[in-house]
Parts: sequence; structure tokens; C-alpha cells
Amino acid sequence: MITAASFKIRFPEFTSVSDARIELFIDDSVLILNETNWGEKYDLGLYYLTAHYLTLGEKSSAGNSGSNSQIASKAVDGTSVSYNNPTLTGSDDSYFSSTSYGQRYLELRKSLGAPAYVI
Repeated sequence: MITAASFKIRFPEFTSVSDARIELFIDDSVLILNETNWGEKYDLGLYYLTAHYLTLGEKSSAGNSGSNSQIASKAVDGTSVSYNNPTLTGSDDSYFSSTSYGQRYLELRKSLGAPAYVI
């Protein structure tokens, strides 16, 4: 099982985040991942899923509750930006693609070879 202390060692960019806040997101991740399906990669999956959730949570708490999506298109003169809209439904992984931690989580999940993510 991972802890806030071990999380901060792996991700020093979160050193300024309180242990209690990190533990909150660890608890969320534990509810999502199935330890039996993830096997020896369980803790690693928890680290990256927690970092993904925490990154989005920190953006939100900083008042940036806008899009966490990847930019789909830009326009210069018309000053227009379009985003891909991440969802949590079906096999659409764009929600996780919105952070580098979520992208690493997806790589790990795909390496399992069997469905390892159930809501």
C-alpha cells in the first residue's frame, strides 16, 4: 500500500501538498483499482492514478475548473481554441490522457493484458 510519504518520494513535485490531501486521493484510487487484477503492478497503478486525480484536483482548487482536455484545434486571427472533451464512459480514455500521470496509468493498465479497470 502506498502512503503520502512514499508518494512524495516518487513525485517530489507534490511536496507542498498536505499528506491529508494526498491520502484522500490515494483512498479514491484504492476504490477504483482491483488489486487482484493489477497484481505486482498494483502499487504503481495507484501512484499514477493518484497523481492524475491529484493534478486535476489541484487545478480545480486553484480556481482552474476549466477544460483539462487536450487542445484539438487553434485559430490565430479569430482567437478560437477547441478542446477534446474527456469522458468516463465506454472505452474512451481521453479523461486519463489529460495529464502525463493519466497517460502513464493508461500504459500500465494496457500492459496488464486483461480488463483491469471497472467502475
